[in-house]
Amino acid sequence: MEIEIFTLCDFAQDNNSKLTVVGTFDSIHAKQFPAQHPACTVACRLRFSDKEAGDHDFKLRMTDAAGKETIQPIEGNINIPAAANGRVVTINLVINFNQLQFTKPGRYSFELYIDGDWKSGLPLFLNQAV
Repeated sequence: MEIEIFTLCDFAQDNNSKLTVVGTFDSIHAKQFPAQHPACTVACRLRFSDKEAGDHDFKLRMTDAAGKETIQPIEGNINIPAAANGRVVTINLVINFNQLQFTKPGRYSFELYIDGDWKSGLPLFLNQAV
């Protein structure tokens, strides 16, 4: 399995296996804490080889700088169909978040796990605005 895209953005959409991503970012500025961010999306495009056909579990965690989960993990299952003639299969994951809460400034992370194994992380920096 290869990760082609793993990003935090303002908006993403999967339209017939075509992934649209708008407004990628890694920082948020807030005047006071706790802070709330109205909406964002984690967009991910995964590529599986024909040898990886079958069911795969995924989990997306959001953690603070100490590694503590800040939201309930998002978990699910994806079924990768067998690809013909050595072709590969791509899967788009689009996970929307509304009203994310941040207790203090600092580094937060989105972490992607496939079949229980950590695959990648996305930093998100919460900054105190002046």
